Amino acid sequence: MRLSPRLAVVTLVVASGACGGATRAPTAAPVEAAPQRGPTREAKAPPPPAADTCPELRQSAVAPFECDTTTLAFPVPDIVDPRGALRPFYDRLAALARGLSSDHVRIGVWGDSNMTADMITGRLRRQLQGRLGDGGHGYVALAKPWRWYDHQDVHHDGTWWYFKQIATSTDPVKDRHYGFANIAAETREFRAKAWVETAPVTSPVGRSVSSFDLFYLKRPDGGQIDVLLDGEQSKRIQTRARQIEAGFERFETFEGPHRLEVHVRGNGMVRLFGVALERSAPGVVVDSLGTGALNFQQMALVKSDTRRPMLERRKYDLAVFLLGTTMFALKQHKRWAAEVLQDLRAALPGVAILLMSPPDVMKAYRDAHSDPRIVEVRDQVKEIAEENGAAFWDFREAMGGDAAIKAFIQRGLAMVDRVHLKKPGSELMADRFLCAVSRDWTGYLAQAPRAGCPAAGPPAPDATASITR
Repeated sequence: MRLSPRLAVVTLVVASGACGGATRAPTAAPVEAAPQRGPTREAKAPPPPAADTCPELRQSAVAPFECDTTTLAFPVPDIVDPRGALRPFYDRLAALARGLSSDHVRIGVWGDSNMTADMITGRLRRQLQGRLGDGGHGYVALAKPWRWYDHQDVHHDGTWWYFKQIATSTDPVKDRHYGFANIAAETREFRAKAWVETAPVTSPVGRSVSSFDLFYLKRPDGGQIDVLLDGEQSKRIQTRARQIEAGFERFETFEGPHRLEVHVRGNGMVRLFGVALERSAPGVVVDSLGTGALNFQQMALVKSDTRRPMLERRKYDLAVFLLGTTMFALKQHKRWAAEVLQDLRAALPGVAILLMSPPDVMKAYRDAHSDPRIVEVRDQVKEIAEENGAAFWDFREAMGGDAAIKAFIQRGLAMVDRVHLKKPGSELMADRFLCAVSRDWTGYLAQAPRAGCPAAGPPAPDATASITR
């Protein structure tokens, strides 16, 4: 049997390139054709190159965000990203904007007390989901370490008087199993319960969910919990295990408004971390991971063997850190931050990371300038980003720079403690951050117009080649 040469067509779509030719082999002397022993299928002309089927970017999704230039008239600083750390995230956003995503684009935002009421992240969630799709509320802790801890566009509560609250800052525990969000609650009380449910119909997002993902701790002295979905018993979970490890349980239901309750049934200690609420259709999910007085030192102390599996389960495409207000040990910051970012990348290889400077802070209202420490921390956070291949955005400069917190107080955008932003100030800064991200993403799309399109694979085998038997 003699096979005829196989025909192959390879179509390359590139911005620039060159084609090389092949050297033709010497022509063999003619020989007499052998008699045919079976049917011969003649080779057909190769099919035409496949058309580019990558959908266009939805313009409403990629349109630039408009910045408020009346409250703060000065420009929004650019994102500093010399190594292109955000490109994988921008590719994921582009795929979502083309309708090609099979999963959500997930963003995790860690912060200190300015993040514990979900005001900055709540605004980010509403704005992004309004354009790119509501993927669900995301993660919310089943704990309440501080009376002001709250999330927007979701309802969560519990019988907290039966629980011991846990946090890396204000309520530490010796075992250091705080989870990836740095807060938890535990009890052995039979009557204790916690719950989470979708937002009311008046909310712009968060009104629907199709899955609840429960995070808890497995331990040798663990107790039992009952999980109720919409008031009906769904499953009894035994949290007792031979060793300490992260525990997960996923509860799926039809798309719509739902409520998940966790009832403690005793027989041991139960530690609850939280629940992630998501929808079935791909969209954006923003996890607000605020902890009072959080800094890199505390995060470096969290046990990695339970944190990493939780991070792997959340599958973040972008990790954002707004820390620095309570960073005092300046000589140790870089080491702690490097440890945290290394652990994050070990759990989520390829994740995009962005560090923000802390907001502006002043020692006293009568002062003419910002607290010198916060200026030094700002510079150090930028260096940490550069040294660890992360992007950087100057939150403080976006507020106005030197003594900006005083102007925020005067305009009703910040509290008189010269540290904490009020809701209008938080939402204003969220919008300014989105303007910076939008501008950077638009610039990337101009350089990579096929961002989010499927990568060209190897050519398919030619099924039309002639076969002689």
